[in-house]
Amino acid sequence: MGALKLLIYGCVSEQAALLALFGPEPFIHRAVLFIAGHLIASALLALLLTGTFSKRFNAPQAGLYAFFFSFNFFVPALGAVGTLLTLMYFIRFLNNAVRTEFFSVPLPPFQVESAAMPVGMGEGGAWSRLRTVRLPRAHRMKALLAVGSSDGGNVSRFLQLATGDNDDEIRMLAFNLCGRQERSIQQVISTALEQLKDTDISAGRSELCRTLAFAYWEMVYNSLAQDKLQDFYMEQAVRYVRMALETGENTADLAILMIRIHLKKRDVTQAERALEEAIALGVDRFRILPYQAEIAFHRRDYSTIKRLVEQGPMVKYRPSIGPVAQFWGGQ
Repeated sequence: MGALKLLIYGCVSEQAALLALFGPEPFIHRAVLFIAGHLIASALLALLLTGTFSKRFNAPQAGLYAFFFSFNFFVPALGAVGTLLTLMYFIRFLNNAVRTEFFSVPLPPFQVESAAMPVGMGEGGAWSRLRTVRLPRAHRMKALLAVGSSDGGNVSRFLQLATGDNDDEIRMLAFNLCGRQERSIQQVISTALEQLKDTDISAGRSELCRTLAFAYWEMVYNSLAQDKLQDFYMEQAVRYVRMALETGENTADLAILMIRIHLKKRDVTQAERALEEAIALGVDRFRILPYQAEIAFHRRDYSTIKRLVEQGPMVKYRPSIGPVAQFWGGQ
């Protein structure tokens, strides 16, 4: 009812402002009457539109009101008519209509699938405990230690989030676990670099280059480096992969590592080349199938993703990637 009154008063004020222009009064009086009536109409219509604006948009009310007021005030008559016609169109015709360009799909059941026993609790459970400040400190620290004893990129992000905790002991423990994880990998890198300087045997250099390539990749995969440092670690990983390949270490693991690095860098072209090299080395096609699908995803070639999933039916039962394959395969 309030919106209807605003609409009526706004239209009456706008009409009165227009009629004032053609009255017998002097020009100055007509201009003042027009501006006053048009100002009131613009304010009322702006208030109406601000109140009926969709709540899905988290726009400041003051900003919306200023926008609608300016549009109505600086475009006399036509601004108000155009705004009202647009509002009526959306309310009348699109209120219950189905937008065919949008649709929803069920989320795939992303979950950890492994035959190994968990360390005590999952990452989600540990994070919920850590965020519950009412829990005793001992319980929260156990949750942090449970996740810190495992590995992976999610674990590193979990620990980095925990470094911002309000509890000093929780924060110090998180910093310690992050540092311990990084120091262990850095120790492997330092040892391998020292040994590489003193090794002339081809087989020994090949194994050390392989170790360095995977160690640098672990720094990236575990989210222990950011921005420029992450780029440096990926460049070093590529360098040592190539050195290992030059010394005759043509293994499937190195070929797949090269694909993963380029995908991490979002360099789809180089990832495709690395994929072709892996195929030339005779890598099992089922091992590289997820990376082929990821490349197709970056290319927005969704039909190829479905075709790849159909070619490897057993991929639907593999840990981690299984639910994703089932999602794309329609099962």
